Amino acid sequence: MNYIRLFSIFSLVLFSCSKADLKVFEASDLMTEELRGKYIVINYWADWCPPCIREIPELNKLNKKFSKDLKVLLFNYDNLEGDELREQLKRFNVKVDSLEEDPRNIFGWDLPENLPVTFIIGTDGKLKHRLDGPQSYEGLVELLKLI
Repeated sequence: MNYIRLFSIFSLVLFSCSKADLKVFEASDLMTEELRGKYIVINYWADWCPPCIREIPELNKLNKKFSKDLKVLLFNYDNLEGDELREQLKRFNVKVDSLEEDPRNIFGWDLPENLPVTFIIGTDGKLKHRLDGPQSYEGLVELLKLI
C-alpha cells in the first residue's frame, strides 16, 4: 500500500474519531480544528449587563457579513442553559451560536471579572486579542482587517 494513501486513511479515521470540543446550544457542536483558518470571536455576556445587550446586534451583523472568514460565539456568563438560555437568546434577538460550556477551559484564559469581554482567536488557533468593554461592528472589522 502506498504510504500517502495509508497516511490519508489514518488521518481520516483519526479526524472522524475526534470529539467536538465546543459544545453549541441547540446546534451542531464544533471542533476548534474545523475552525482553523477562520477567526473565532468569543463574547462573554449576561442579561444584567446593558453594554452586553447593546453589543449583540453588532456581533450578529459581524457574523452574518463575514461568516466565511470567522465564527462568532457567545457564552452566557451566568452559565444559563435549557429554557432559561433559550428565552434570553430569543429576547435579545441573538443570531449567533451560543456555547454551553465556558471556552476558557479550552483556550486557557481566566474568567473575565467584568463584562462584556470579547476574545479573538486568530486563524492559527491562538489568542490574538482580549477586548474589554462593548465592541462595535466597525471596530471589530477594522481590528480583524476583513474589509
